[in-house]
Amino acid sequence: MSFNVGRFIAAALTVTVFMQMQFAPSGYAARALPGIAFTSTRDGNSEIYVMDSDGGNQVRLTYDPARDYQPAWSPDGDRIAFVSDRDDGHKCIFVMDSNGRNLTQITRESHDLEPAWSPDGAKIAFTRNKGGRQIWVMDADGGNQTRLTTVGGNYQPVWSRDGERITFTSHVGGSGIFAMDEKGENREKLVRDWAASHPSWSPDGRWMTYESWQQGQFLQIYASRIDGSGFTKRLTRDGPHKRYPVWSPEGDAIAYVSVPAFENTTIQLITADGDHIKQLSEEHFGSDTDPAWFAPVGWSVSPSASFITMWGEIKEPKSGR
Repeated sequence: MSFNVGRFIAAALTVTVFMQMQFAPSGYAARALPGIAFTSTRDGNSEIYVMDSDGGNQVRLTYDPARDYQPAWSPDGDRIAFVSDRDDGHKCIFVMDSNGRNLTQITRESHDLEPAWSPDGAKIAFTRNKGGRQIWVMDADGGNQTRLTTVGGNYQPVWSRDGERITFTSHVGGSGIFAMDEKGENREKLVRDWAASHPSWSPDGRWMTYESWQQGQFLQIYASRIDGSGFTKRLTRDGPHKRYPVWSPEGDAIAYVSVPAFENTTIQLITADGDHIKQLSEEHFGSDTDPAWFAPVGWSVSPSASFITMWGEIKEPKSGR
């Protein structure tokens, strides 16, 4: 009996080690899952950094006199796309390994911004600000660049977790947050808030977080249920401005940027119910912004996460919207 139990435990350990070897991504993400990429000017120039999800182990990845910003993880954690003006001052999209090596320029227009990987890693959506901001999509190597939107201002693309829709901020058909398929068709409005911007999907696809002027004089972070009910909860309160929200892979927290007046910006973390706040990046000379969470598609960092408990506070409004 004990011999069989021993063989079972040994087999289980073997399978566990094998799975870790098979699924651990290379580069920075292999050391700490999940990780947050971000932009910082702490060393006197806008560069790309990464840190652990608790704010520890902050590492600089880019070293260039030009500005590097707006990082975006590939779904496997092996690469990071970002914007740089190192091509003679032109804002172009580059891709590098998650350790900062093997840099490749994938666009050569002068106003390309806000890269966003598709969940399968095959494509990158982005904003091209040439005669007006519009959403484009291309292969991950920069090929087959295709324009998806044509009228008005459309920007800040984000793929849904299933890869079937691209969410974005728009000022066409009433300002707010919209979604369309990867061909630019079947457009629908998801958040009916004229001031909403910088959308981020919850991992379960049921909620959208964003920044808005909806109430008060400061930008705050909100979460809206994407089921047609229109229920919205304000997660942050009072000054200073809170911007650029992005959901954690487990859906239990949201990283965002605190933007105080006349002070440097820092990256902070708030639980999904809005009750607890933690500062991730330290205060220093220079500002931290553009948080981007590495979120493996279809894989949870902590199997014990409970979505029922996690969303309890958001599901039940305490005083209306």
